[in-house]
Amino acid sequence: MRKTDITLTENAREKIRELERQGLYPRLILTKSGCCSYTFDIYPDKLRGSDELTDVEDVHFIIAPQVREFAPTLRIDYGRRGILKNFIVKAK
Repeated sequence: MRKTDITLTENAREKIRELERQGLYPRLILTKSGCCSYTFDIYPDKLRGSDELTDVEDVHFIIAPQVREFAPTLRIDYGRRGILKNFIVKAK
């Protein structure tokens, strides 16, 4: 399986640490967007079944296998997107 290189901003690291203190981890998934494109989404979740935690800069992620196939390099931030605060994922 291909390795995904992930970098985090300090805002993203702080938010993930906050989630971990609540027993949650960011789940990174790939969702279909339109007829032929995809977007990366992150949402807080608990470990389930065969989930594996991936260590990224001293915090942990649950990463869906298809993410690794689509993006070898990701940059993750946490901040405002419109009126909501959320994780912002950019593929390089």
